[in-house]
Amino acid sequence: MGLLPKDLSPRFFNLLISIHKEYYIHVLLLMESTLSEAKQIALPRSAMMRELHRRLERENWREDLSDEEDFGASPNEVNDTAAYTVRKFIESGWIDSDESGDRASDMVFITLYGKKLTDFVRNLLQLEDQSGHVVNTYSNLQQVRLMPENGYVCVKNAYDSTRRLLTSLEMMYSKIKSYYTLVLENQRPEALLQSHLNGYVHDVVDKVLFPLKVDDSVDRFKGPILSASADLLSDTPLLNTVLRYAVQARKEATEEDARAGLLEMLHFIHSQFDNIEAVIRQLDDRNNLYLRVTRQKLQYMLTMDTSLKGNIISLLKRSKAESEDFWESLAQCCNFSEVGTITDDSFYRPRRNHRHERGEDVPTEPAPEVPEEDVTAILDTVGAKFVKSKINAFAGKLLQNRESISSQEFRIENDEDYLMSIYLATNSDDYECPYRFTVRDGVSEHGRYLLPEFTLKEKKG
Repeated sequence: MGLLPKDLSPRFFNLLISIHKEYYIHVLLLMESTLSEAKQIALPRSAMMRELHRRLERENWREDLSDEEDFGASPNEVNDTAAYTVRKFIESGWIDSDESGDRASDMVFITLYGKKLTDFVRNLLQLEDQSGHVVNTYSNLQQVRLMPENGYVCVKNAYDSTRRLLTSLEMMYSKIKSYYTLVLENQRPEALLQSHLNGYVHDVVDKVLFPLKVDDSVDRFKGPILSASADLLSDTPLLNTVLRYAVQARKEATEEDARAGLLEMLHFIHSQFDNIEAVIRQLDDRNNLYLRVTRQKLQYMLTMDTSLKGNIISLLKRSKAESEDFWESLAQCCNFSEVGTITDDSFYRPRRNHRHERGEDVPTEPAPEVPEEDVTAILDTVGAKFVKSKINAFAGKLLQNRESISSQEFRIENDEDYLMSIYLATNSDDYECPYRFTVRDGVSEHGRYLLPEFTLKEKKG
């Protein structure tokens, strides 16, 4: 059994492996847009060519196709890349034409597989909103008993909704991984916040996680869906009625084929929702990992000096028990230098003359050593300033007697105010936080501090 349709052109994928594939896909999308705006399925070749020339000229898109093997085979294609592109589209099966004897009057249209290609490209460019798949599955299963004459279609719609739900969850699992990679690559807190708020919150939280927990809740509809699918599987008279109507409506050739398809779809829905909590748990684990890494990376970038000192102290304490090989390995990845700060105590002060008698030991003062417990206590004290409760209290103080406030209105007087303002962004993902955080373009200046433009708005209810 072949994996590809028999009528698929053998050259269908040739343009997709060309170095000009982005140009070819862009032209195909332009042709689709032209047909859509003209409200036609097909257009004369001359009209299509005029529109392609006009749009490519307006976009100032000039592609050099001279490196293509058969470019210029026709004289009119030497200075007209659009004409060459249309010919390649026809050869590849992306478009076709109804020949009328007059080449300019041939009706050009996008083929079935060309249309599937444009749909595929658009799906790559945009993420599907998950909201509605769970509700659609439940409502379609409920309609089977109310309208048995359309029962087969209702079960198929429920099956398709379940498929789209699972596909959406699988894509989100992979999408979170890509944002996780961006966290590791970003080297500035502004870029990290922009990627998180404009990308992750919009693509993952708003499109999948929030609907799954609130609007299109799996917890709310899982039980009713399992109950409805089990009832349908056990109700033989209703299934026979649905099958009879399906055969009469020519949904399937025979009742046996319809029965096999119907049972397969119902069993699929039941088994997938019976195990869907494990899938969502994997998504939650990946989301928690991303949030933990984002918080740690942001905290590292904002408090890098304190963290670095703590790590160096731990490293030096550990090194006491290490051999010379440890120091040789360490020297390959970092260099240690002693850095001091000039203060009033740094300047030379004459010592008092002290005469030592013969046989008197010269006293020596050991260098003070900072206890590890003191270092840990200092780090814990600094970190305790930025817990969730204190961040929420800081936001409440800003929003006191008002509904919203812009970051331009903040009074940043010290490092603690600045860090609290930054942590407002990471804390906004918590559903319990008392404010909404909206990022805007630009940066606001507050003395020696720079803040991204954003707005805090008090949550209602």
